[in-house]
Amino acid sequence: MKNRLISLSHLKEGERGIVTDFRGGEKLRKKLDSLGIRKGKSVKKISDMVLRGPITIKIENSSRIAIGRGMAEKIMVRLENHR
Repeated sequence: MKNRLISLSHLKEGERGIVTDFRGGEKLRKKLDSLGIRKGKSVKKISDMVLRGPITIKIENSSRIAIGRGMAEKIMVRLENHR
């Protein structure tokens, strides 16, 4: 399962993934780039609101940010094999 691509929104809390692709246009890519979310970056899902609220992630070993579920669903990641 570690080579499977999934959306960031489908990561479980505590799981890590490597950003591999985006399912959106140039506007989305620019927004993600401004947040530090780029291809090749490691992201860890910190928390997930139960009622479809924002998702908190940690980028690499530094920034923590909250992004909307719709945006998270457009970020494709490859699961890392450690937590």
